[in-house]
Amino acid sequence: MKALRHIAKQACQPFRLLATLKQRMVFASGMFVFSLLFLLLFIPFNITEWIVYTSPFKVLQLPGLGVIVGILIYISQLLQYFLFRNKQLKVYHILIGFFIDTVMISIPLSILYSIPANSFWIEFRQTMAIVVPLALLWYILGISLMTLWNNYYNKEISISRQEDLKPTIQVDRINIKDGNGQLRLSLRPEDLIYFESADNYVIVFFRKNQRISREVVRNSLKNIETDLNAYNCVRCHRSFIVNIANVTAIKKKGRSYIIELDGIDSPIPISRGYVKIVNDLLNP
Repeated sequence: MKALRHIAKQACQPFRLLATLKQRMVFASGMFVFSLLFLLLFIPFNITEWIVYTSPFKVLQLPGLGVIVGILIYISQLLQYFLFRNKQLKVYHILIGFFIDTVMISIPLSILYSIPANSFWIEFRQTMAIVVPLALLWYILGISLMTLWNNYYNKEISISRQEDLKPTIQVDRINIKDGNGQLRLSLRPEDLIYFESADNYVIVFFRKNQRISREVVRNSLKNIETDLNAYNCVRCHRSFIVNIANVTAIKKKGRSYIIELDGIDSPIPISRGYVKIVNDLLNP
């Protein structure tokens, strides 16, 4: 009695595979391919003698049998999906599904490939003797493969979520250097507004004591772009780099776009080649 209770308990355990139509179709496809290859490679149970080629499918022989089995598998799995879709799948549902598969495959084959002298039940029993071991082998192999893939997929999602949940590095200061690598300016990220190229110099616009200040640094805008790529600073024009944190609006002006910055009266132009880059950063 204790063993029976244990078996009943295990049969009522949730089964997380084959709950969706996609999973059912993947499982059916695998079962079809497995069955066809198994029949062609191993010719089990002297199946070539079992198949009577007076059948209307005699020209197709083993491949024809495989195709018919494949069609029956798809129909069976589709039926099971609609039968169990409003239920929480449990282990005993899979056992019922195995029974449905074997019966749905065996009955048509018993009719299509039959010896006239034999009764239906003899043909059905002989067919089941072939179908049951083959289906059981695939159920064990197929469910094992799907479980491994499901575990791998869930692990990848878990790692991805952990990466997403990692706290972003908070930058206390943005250090701006000249062309020789010497520190020229150190700002809080929210105080930096934008950079403007001026020949061999770069003009830095920033807030200081609630006022807009500027500092001229001997460097190229390209070097500044490389140094500050990780600090929400984006190049929007060959002559400008803006701090995304201080962008208040992007507006279309004629055939081009402009950026409005907090505390700056003059808008900053956006070159056509940079519109998508700026938009992607503002709307991740």
